[in-house]
Amino acid sequence: METLQQENKRLRRRLIQMAGLLRTARHNANHDVLTGLANRLLLLDRLQHALALALRLELQVGVLVLDLDGFKLVNDELGHDAGDRVLKIVAERLNGCVRASDTVARIGGDEFAVVLPGIGNAALPMIVDKINRALATPYLLDEREVHISACIGKMVQGVIPRLPQEILAQADQDMYRVKMQRRRGHSLPAGWADIAAVGLYSPVSLESH
Repeated sequence: METLQQENKRLRRRLIQMAGLLRTARHNANHDVLTGLANRLLLLDRLQHALALALRLELQVGVLVLDLDGFKLVNDELGHDAGDRVLKIVAERLNGCVRASDTVARIGGDEFAVVLPGIGNAALPMIVDKINRALATPYLLDEREVHISACIGKMVQGVIPRLPQEILAQADQDMYRVKMQRRRGHSLPAGWADIAAVGLYSPVSLESH
């Protein structure tokens, strides 16, 4: 009898362990392991649901795609561990700029995306400005202050049915447009004027304390 009870306990422990592993596997299938953000698969699913709701309620959906300028230099100068820390901080700051109902995702090495249900052309520039300011705050890594900028592309989808992949691709194209403009010196993102005024505007600035 005691052996049977012990075997049942071992079996229950094994089942609990397997259930935990299954939950972890399901989470990892839809999330970025490093930052804990949604991955591209989950982002597209959330965007699809947001578009369906917007179509039914005649709302708009805002989509942002962000690329970190100079991130490669952080990896090269400070190492990949420092780069990973930057990505985690970026993820935290992005989450702090949006609502709980919005979705922030990491869709590439240093590329992120945000889905903003119910956000249209009127409110989207304010969110972009908020994100620019948040990401402009220096990153302190191993007694070095790192300044990173972000190029942000945006897309607002109305009531016309479109595929999530198409909307994300258009936001990505707008991001590259912003990147090209910045490289040519045509414009600075909202919220960077004060930084440029004191000569700190650059993709990455590494300064020893």
